[in-house]
Amino acid sequence: MKIAYIGAKALPAEAGADRVVEAIVRRIAGRHQVTVYCSSRLVPPEATYPDVELVRVGTLRGKHTHATSLFLMAAVHAVARRQFDLVHVHNVEACLALPLLKLKYKVVATSHGQAYARDKWGRLAKLLIRAADWPYIRLADCPTSVSGPLAEYYARRYGRDVHYIPNGIGPEDARVDLAAAEQLLRGLKLDPGRYILFAAGRIIPTKGASLLLRAYRDLATDLNLLMVGDSAQVPAYQKRLRELSDSRVVFAPPVDRTVLLGLVRLAHLFVFPSTVEAMSMMWLEAASQGAPIVSSDIPENTAVLPQAALYFTSGDVTDLRDKLDWALRHPAEMRALGAKAAASVAESYRWDSVVGQYERLYEAVVSNNHAATL
Repeated sequence: MKIAYIGAKALPAEAGADRVVEAIVRRIAGRHQVTVYCSSRLVPPEATYPDVELVRVGTLRGKHTHATSLFLMAAVHAVARRQFDLVHVHNVEACLALPLLKLKYKVVATSHGQAYARDKWGRLAKLLIRAADWPYIRLADCPTSVSGPLAEYYARRYGRDVHYIPNGIGPEDARVDLAAAEQLLRGLKLDPGRYILFAAGRIIPTKGASLLLRAYRDLATDLNLLMVGDSAQVPAYQKRLRELSDSRVVFAPPVDRTVLLGLVRLAHLFVFPSTVEAMSMMWLEAASQGAPIVSSDIPENTAVLPQAALYFTSGDVTDLRDKLDWALRHPAEMRALGAKAAASVAESYRWDSVVGQYERLYEAVVSNNHAATL
């Protein structure tokens, strides 16, 4: 089959849905002709990816216009200048391009979460993103979601079944650079095993960083709190995080994924306090490393590892503090949870199996097997 992907911004991927697209195309490129549309601002002209055609698309500048213009211009190019058997659209907001794509193509569309629930967007942007739910549900030949609870939400709200296909973990996600992680810790004056870790690509309010800081400052512990990620996305929030911090808190900018996984492996605890997620790759990766995890109990987290993390009531500072206190006083129990999490990820969330589900879905959509496409 000739398959195009719209919704990613760049390959190689840095974060988010781009990483899911990369995991899929890495595995199917030898069996299908694969084209990935990406941003000319993020992917240089000389960039290549093994067995994948990268089509660089010009975009508008600006936080609110870059992605939207990328998705729309990619759709224009696909309809006017190419011929594919199927287009796979990633991110619901990219489904704004579906009315155009459906003029010519069968479309699988994947939700990676409800972007309008994230605080980084203004009111107008949220309204536009929410409007993309309609083409995602009504125009896609088969809508899918990386989150089981989110798929159930769509079905209840819109009356159409959404196919649940989770994210996964592969060998490329397990590479760890412990030496670089230890070097980074030395530069930060931290010791392996003597810190609690929080990490996010973009530290925005829905990631729960301020919640964690408020809980942590009431803990009687000499363990440091290491917060890794880009906190400059929302300047006012960045200022708030600094105000909530005490001398035990250390901030670090985003690091290479292999280094970050090294930090995860060397941490005493990994804390995942997000209030909004779909199926986080960071969550899966931390679990795959056997990290003892304290996590918010949003359904998107508990559905992934129902009994392999210590859960606190999402948004509840007191409960988070109490769970952190328990975790620090019960290291053996937390290590056992970490080992259980790693085993669960290895058994249930393997990219090879996940990609096989996508391929079967592609074949069903192309062959008009509507029973298989829900």
